[in-house]
Amino acid sequence: MPAGELIFANVLDARQRAADGEMAEGLVFLLQLPARGLPFSVIRDYKAPTGYVPEEVQLLAPSGRVTHRIGPSVRWMVGMMDLTRLDDLVEDAVFDELGMYIASFLLNGEVLGQTEFQVVQQAAPDRFPKEFEDGLKKSDVAWIGVEYKGKDVTVPAWFVYRNGKIYVLSSNEPSLNEQSIPGLPDANEVVVITRRKYRDTSLDRFRAAVRLLDGPEWDQAAGLLADRRRSRVGSPADRVKQWKNTCAIAELTPLVT
Repeated sequence: MPAGELIFANVLDARQRAADGEMAEGLVFLLQLPARGLPFSVIRDYKAPTGYVPEEVQLLAPSGRVTHRIGPSVRWMVGMMDLTRLDDLVEDAVFDELGMYIASFLLNGEVLGQTEFQVVQQAAPDRFPKEFEDGLKKSDVAWIGVEYKGKDVTVPAWFVYRNGKIYVLSSNEPSLNEQSIPGLPDANEVVVITRRKYRDTSLDRFRAAVRLLDGPEWDQAAGLLADRRRSRVGSPADRVKQWKNTCAIAELTPLVT
């Protein structure tokens, strides 16, 4: 006997849903690749016998990999005479492919149905809400690092902010001479906590996608960072030369809209 029937399903951006309703085209947005998707809804309506049943949602990338799962979790089904609506807001799914995805919906391990949605990259804004802008423009230090087991592991780090991007330098190896930011250079995403100017109190916390710079982009960012650093010894050119083989420079794209 089938575990139930999938009557309706959609996967769509939270802003899109608020503007156009739950029947809107299935889209999930990224600001960078790879990166955490902007918040999106996974909606599904089941008809299933009354009782508790394990439910799982699998998001399959164009390559066929399962890129994210919801569950399996035990869910209560209200019965075959009514629809059981399940609705999750997903904020922690990381995507490393663009294109058409498939969401598979399983009850008790049985695939009851699938729906397609598209993962697309939108241009990152060059400005952010005023509170974010203030935190990045009015202080030259932020706490930057990673989240580990539900806790932020961050260090005070100096940075440069330009047109919606944060540029930060981190030593490739733990060092007393240069800042070493937890997670860099390997992490695809970091946590940024801005501070109030002249005070070691937090202002805003957000996630940011990481892109390591190379070649001319590295040189350009290094020049900005060398000019910004107040505690340097020697000329900016000397500092950049010292960084060349020992430090990574990351461009951070805040995952806020």
